[in-house]
Amino acid sequence: MAVITKERIPIAFTGAFLAALTVLMTLPGVLPEPWAINFPAWAVFITWAGYFAAGGGGPGKSLPVFKKMYPPLIWGAFWGLMAGVGFYYINPHLDSLELTLLVDGIIIFLVNQPILWGSKYWKLVSYAPACFYAFATFFATYFGGFGFEPEFLIPAFLSGLFCNFLGPIWGHLQIALSFPKKVEVPDAQVVGE
Repeated sequence: MAVITKERIPIAFTGAFLAALTVLMTLPGVLPEPWAINFPAWAVFITWAGYFAAGGGGPGKSLPVFKKMYPPLIWGAFWGLMAGVGFYYINPHLDSLELTLLVDGIIIFLVNQPILWGSKYWKLVSYAPACFYAFATFFATYFGGFGFEPEFLIPAFLSGLFCNFLGPIWGHLQIALSFPKKVEVPDAQVVGE
């Protein structure tokens, strides 16, 4: 006999429920002020998938993944914010598109150094994919006009990071809400698992 995990509620249902909840939270006017924060919903979905890619799988497997993902998410979002600050203060003083693109490329190069070197040498932020989930989320939130105060740096940072933090929680809940249980089955039935 082998022991396998069975879902009492299909994870397709729990995942669909959480996805619908995410979309509802992002629609303008669904939540009243001050909770109507114009969520970047895709930021939740990015890190939700990232939770499973990092080894998450519900109860008993989530805490190590949270520890693996959350510090690099903060690290990546911070350096995205630093690039945004550079753009905000330097770009207005540049007089051509070519010069703006060159300077912005230099800024991106510079702010990516702490992300890359940090992920190589600092264990706390060593999970590089999470750094870049948050880095990219900051830019998409800021330039996309998302967040509780669109087109402002700090609200873009906080809104994007909040949604990035929500993704792994949703990954955990997708499994936990299926109420998995261990069952014994004949070895022949394990082949399809």
